[in-house]
Amino acid sequence: MLRVIFGGTFDPIHNGHVQTSLAAFRLLKADHMQVMPSAQPPHRDYPGATPEQRLAMVRLAYAAHADIVAENWELERERPSYSLLTLQEMRATWPQDQLIFLLGNDAFAKLDSWHGWQQLLDVAHLAVMQRPHETSSWSEGVRQLAARHQVDNVQELHDRPAGCMICLPTPEIEVSATLLRDRIAASGAWEQFVPEAVAAYIKQQQLYQTD
Repeated sequence: MLRVIFGGTFDPIHNGHVQTSLAAFRLLKADHMQVMPSAQPPHRDYPGATPEQRLAMVRLAYAAHADIVAENWELERERPSYSLLTLQEMRATWPQDQLIFLLGNDAFAKLDSWHGWQQLLDVAHLAVMQRPHETSSWSEGVRQLAARHQVDNVQELHDRPAGCMICLPTPEIEVSATLLRDRIAASGAWEQFVPEAVAAYIKQQQLYQTD
């Protein structure tokens, strides 16, 4: 089975996350995708919504897709959410499956600042979502990793459990979680940037409001 792992703070999850990940899921011809909110992101400030609220929003965002599930794997940890640790645990759980760690180009560009980054490909493939006309700003270490492991054919990810890196063309959605939080706090227009069920949840929970 080919499993895609898509992690992030998702504070909140928005149409950019959903539409690009669905496009990647289809391009990869995957069987299953696990979407995982981070517990204590080492690279970010503590998020505005609670872990439980972020998980609930992810569930709502993908509710129409039976082969995509919201996963609380990292939320059960008390320690920081290092991707390598999560992927190692998944590899131990599914030793025969193909695991694909899905990430955006901005995150991949700084991959060499991550804990244990050179070991990621020992346990999973990497799939990098690239928007149209996006230029690569990869560090030298990341460029060298891509030179050793990059492939162009998705089938190569199906043929082995780990060790490949591929770039995927994904749609360009002009939205960010920071923009959303700022607009909600300023009582601006924001509902069009998130799935309808997520917008309803944000209102019901009164998230990201400053007063």
